[in-house]
Amino acid sequence: MVTEGMRVGKYELGRTLGEGNSAKVKLATDIVSGQSFAVKIIDKSRTSRLNVPFQIKREIRTLKVLKHPNIVRLHEVNVSIAYGDSLVLVIEFFVIQDMTSNILITA
Repeated sequence: MVTEGMRVGKYELGRTLGEGNSAKVKLATDIVSGQSFAVKIIDKSRTSRLNVPFQIKREIRTLKVLKHPNIVRLHEVNVSIAYGDSLVLVIEFFVIQDMTSNILITA
């Protein structure tokens, strides 16, 4: 179980941003730089069904090569034995008011 205040590598976990069947996304702070990230913790025991491992690999491959201002960047990929052999994706985090406002500001 992943809770607020726990650490994954150099990241201290904060509040939950979202969760699904096999993953939870937490707000995290790099304890060295103080920068905020979104940390997606994927429970590998729940991903063995269907094509989920393939989909995760595809997501990682895609995020690694995409460099676009409207797509979040992948910073790290780790395996955390401390959290039940989970796959951990450290992703760029930013806050916007709403998508329409963001598009109008950057256009």
